[in-house]
Amino acid sequence: MKDMRTLLPFVMVILSMSVFGQTSEALGTYSENGKMIAITNLSGLSDCAARSARGKVRSVKVDGDRAIVRLRDKKVETDVEIPLDKLAKDERDAIFKQLLKKKNLLRVAGYACTPEAAITAFSIDHVY
Repeated sequence: MKDMRTLLPFVMVILSMSVFGQTSEALGTYSENGKMIAITNLSGLSDCAARSARGKVRSVKVDGDRAIVRLRDKKVETDVEIPLDKLAKDERDAIFKQLLKKKNLLRVAGYACTPEAAITAFSIDHVY
């Protein structure tokens, strides 16, 4: 019983360390030749429904700390909002030069509170 009392605080400390170890910045994934192929952790958790979209980049507009991207796949267009506030400067440069280029085929996962609303992305992957 005494061992259990000393073990419980130790376990609680170990489990709480994982919370502090999480990064608040978005994380880019790069190929061997240095090209950005994915970015994750763009937005936090949400109560809205999870949605995903796939398509070629048709247009990219920057509005403050958000990029609005229109994807098109088989005559279906989807608007995606990409929060830019969690991106480091080098990641921000890479996302526009290598990932969000016209005609790139992307898969986006995110949240949308209504079916008509744009998807707020938490993950973007380049599809080859």
